[in-house]
Amino acid sequence: MAVDLKTTFCGLEFKNPMIVPAGVHGRSGEVIREISTYGPAAICTKTIVSQSAPDVLPCFSPVSAGMVNSVFGSDKTAEYWFNRGIAEAKEGESLVIANLAGFTPEEAGDLAEKAEKAGADMIMLPTHCPHMGEILAAMFPGMPNAEPKLTDLEPMKQSVARIKNKVKIPVVVKLSGTFLHIVKTWARGVKEAGADGIACSDALGPALSIDIYSGEPVLGGPRGVGGLTGPAIMPITLRMVLEAAMETDLPIIGVGGVQSAADMVQYFMAGATLVGVCTAGHLKGPKRYSKILYDLEQLLKELGVFSPSELRGKTLQRIKMREEAHRQAVTEKIVPEVFFDTCTGCGICERVCAYDAVKVVNKKAVMDNDRCIGCGLCVASCPERALSQVYYP
Repeated sequence: MAVDLKTTFCGLEFKNPMIVPAGVHGRSGEVIREISTYGPAAICTKTIVSQSAPDVLPCFSPVSAGMVNSVFGSDKTAEYWFNRGIAEAKEGESLVIANLAGFTPEEAGDLAEKAEKAGADMIMLPTHCPHMGEILAAMFPGMPNAEPKLTDLEPMKQSVARIKNKVKIPVVVKLSGTFLHIVKTWARGVKEAGADGIACSDALGPALSIDIYSGEPVLGGPRGVGGLTGPAIMPITLRMVLEAAMETDLPIIGVGGVQSAADMVQYFMAGATLVGVCTAGHLKGPKRYSKILYDLEQLLKELGVFSPSELRGKTLQRIKMREEAHRQAVTEKIVPEVFFDTCTGCGICERVCAYDAVKVVNKKAVMDNDRCIGCGLCVASCPERALSQVYYP
């Protein structure tokens, strides 16, 4: 039986579960059309706003586990997107998601209505950009720009209501990474507002990178801060998806730090239906999208499943099983078992063990049962899966 990557989200058919969130590969209709040839099922435009503005430069910098950016949104006008950009994007092989933001709910509704008329398949509404206040302060000195309260959901709810009153296509609210401690509140709020789905999440931050040779912040702006994306944020955004899935039955797009097919699978298991890949394609080139999709098909075969939907929410089930089995706080250690046929003697387990409990002898890992505390780091670090430690059977 062949693997089938086709996925349904908010009533739309996606040829696979990968989307490209708002970023450089959605900067124009022409670029979206080109990137669509690399396989993603849908691509977001950069954030369409009524008053476009250039980015504060420099606006991108790699960091040890991802990238920081101070990008404002689309530098192209809304008129470009509605008169030409979306139409050009629709000539490609991917669905087109209009990522847009209005300064008022009325403006958001008008932008969404025009995006739908231009041919957009879905609307995505961002919530809070962690570095937007600084960018606006730098570009528009003296302009009133009070930072929104992270616990104030009313602007989002009003915008969703306005947009839903204007369009028939699905409306998805993209939660900010700054909501990492209140994601359940926002997930409930998104559903109460009447949105069709949740994307989780946007960049974390504000974040900073410094040039040690000059002392300058690497990015432009008053303090040089930006949003953090890439692998560094995935453990946080993955947990946010899990909590959103536990709190609401809305379909979810998992976004944040995806580098591989295995990362996509983690998001499925946490409850996501679609998964966004952005920074990996930016830093490694658009061929990365094709590679991840190919690897995903092979990985699903290895896992013995034939559709991403078979994995959706599996971790939610496992968490429930822990609760039912009263195994939420296991404190008795289990010393890892070594599979000698699989162990290559690479020495990673020995290197990461701070308790000096594992040694490589004759090219095989040997455990010291007395020294081992059962922490699990060697098991999680083994590239060959040659160690086993089952706390939750």
